[in-house]
Amino acid sequence: MQSVTTLQRLVRTTAPFVPAATATRLLASPRSGVEHAAEIAADQWEEASLGDAMHKLVQVRSGVLDLEGASGGWLILPGHMVFIPAERAFSLRTGRGTRLALVHLDPARTTWHHHGCWVTAATPLAAQLIGRALGWTPEEAAASPLAASLFRTLALLCAELFANPRLLWLPSAQSAEMRQAVRYVSCNLASASASGAADAAGLSLRTLQRRCLDELGMSWRAFLREARMMRALELMAQGGHVGAIANMVGFDSVSAFTVAFSKRFGMPPSAYPALDGNCGR
Repeated sequence: MQSVTTLQRLVRTTAPFVPAATATRLLASPRSGVEHAAEIAADQWEEASLGDAMHKLVQVRSGVLDLEGASGGWLILPGHMVFIPAERAFSLRTGRGTRLALVHLDPARTTWHHHGCWVTAATPLAAQLIGRALGWTPEEAAASPLAASLFRTLALLCAELFANPRLLWLPSAQSAEMRQAVRYVSCNLASASASGAADAAGLSLRTLQRRCLDELGMSWRAFLREARMMRALELMAQGGHVGAIANMVGFDSVSAFTVAFSKRFGMPPSAYPALDGNCGR
């Protein structure tokens, strides 16, 4: 199994997403239509689905989760959660020691407001509600009015919990040239430049910029920033020192990294809530 990192996520954005289904599933709902939650040990696990009957709310408690869909993929770190809509084809893989809290929500009772999956930092409220939901078995959840109320509350909160801009996501490259540009980034994250990517892709700088907008839906600068911020969050989740991380993702100083991080996430690295240990178990 390949490692589950930002750099590998970049590599996988250069390969077409081929919908599939695996025979053995950890995240499939055992009872369609029954809202319930489960804690899952998913150590170095892989599975794929052509779409399930229930929505999924997945909180990463430890380890890392790589999720892929038709438009791109996410690297989901501890203290974050992802919403996977019902009927959405996806594949996933996890890193060593990954534990997930999984909530199945009824699509008939849960209005989803994004197109496809979405990631957010897990708030203390969300973590508490998910933790309480884990206290019921599927059979108990189906028979408990209290459980029904709690799952209804979670369903209603999803619009607020996932109101943030897209997070920890990298779009898929479509053409051979842009795949070469993305591979260049995966091998040269700290030193990557637009001119270097253009040379790797065999494109002019102007054509590279246009292809980024057409294929990735963002500028070259925005794509590189997202890759660097994703890698920075990954290293921060592993307990890395901010100074070393800044250098590893291409910043000349901690102050420059702090400015870029704050601009992207609205707070300095030291204040990022999903990494302070308060949104886990």
